[in-house]
Amino acid sequence: MIKNILQEGFALKRKGHYKHAIEVFYKALEEDNSSSELLLEIANLYYLLGNEERTLNYIEQILTNEPDHISALKLLKQIFLDKKAYAEAEQTAKNIYCISHENDDLIEIFKLLNIQGKFDEIFEYNINTPNIKIYLEQATALYRKQDYAKAEQLLQKVLELDSENQEALLLLGKVLYANNKKECCAELLNKLHVDNKNAELQNFTGLVNAYQENYKSAITCFYAALKLERTNPDYYANLANVYFKQGDYINAKRYYNMAISLAPENSGYHFALANLYYSEGHYKKALEELDENLIESRVLKVIILYNTGYLALAKKELDMLIGEKIDNELVKEYNTLINKELGLN
Repeated sequence: MIKNILQEGFALKRKGHYKHAIEVFYKALEEDNSSSELLLEIANLYYLLGNEERTLNYIEQILTNEPDHISALKLLKQIFLDKKAYAEAEQTAKNIYCISHENDDLIEIFKLLNIQGKFDEIFEYNINTPNIKIYLEQATALYRKQDYAKAEQLLQKVLELDSENQEALLLLGKVLYANNKKECCAELLNKLHVDNKNAELQNFTGLVNAYQENYKSAITCFYAALKLERTNPDYYANLANVYFKQGDYINAKRYYNMAISLAPENSGYHFALANLYYSEGHYKKALEELDENLIESRVLKVIILYNTGYLALAKKELDMLIGEKIDNELVKEYNTLINKELGLN
């Protein structure tokens, strides 16, 4: 009897008749109201219907009886991920790994740590048998920590195991580009398969084209990346950079501001917009965009103060930079210029 009911429920689920399937599984529960697997099926069906409250209700019933029920915990983790409740998802992932000790579950923890910027914690785990996916998450952490040398070493290890691994090749390209090894990126790009649905690949291709001054192709790539992922501020900023290089200040300002609206705390975007305003001679607007915590911004402030005749203020800013032992050619250049004009040479 119950076997036939289950077969009917699974058939309805396969066809996408989720509500009807739930009704059928309720009948099965009348035969066995303590079955965790039946409760999990109903929880999954409510999840597919978008009913979070009922899903959580059934997950709670399962975990009350079986706290180590991995499938129920994985569904709970997915609900947290959907809500972008990353701390809760991380804790659930750790609970799962404590039960399973499987590398795949460890990788889920690493992904969540990377999302939250907890890069150092990834390297606190003792891993007996690391695999490519673990290396990739570790390399991602190193890349985002700006430890490019170690990230490159780890990715080379991945490519020794799988020379065609597209994820590793793309991440290596991003690492090389960020580490100013841009001349290596064009050759690496040839090893990547064309994928019009991969926003990161489109963006990387755009960066390489921009470096090679193929601006038209770069713009096409950045627009393609944005079409796939409209909320990534880097893509807007990269597009703005190309327009700026072409002298199209109207579009450059538009896309810098779009990047800033998505990530207002990013001082690099503000500096780029300030540099554009400086190029236009709009010094007041440029100063308003500068972040005092960014060395490049402080140097640009010196240049603007010098150009507008505020030599004493420019000198004061320069002395602070020199006192901090900032090694910058523009600092040296403007120090010489300002000292000469003030008669301090």
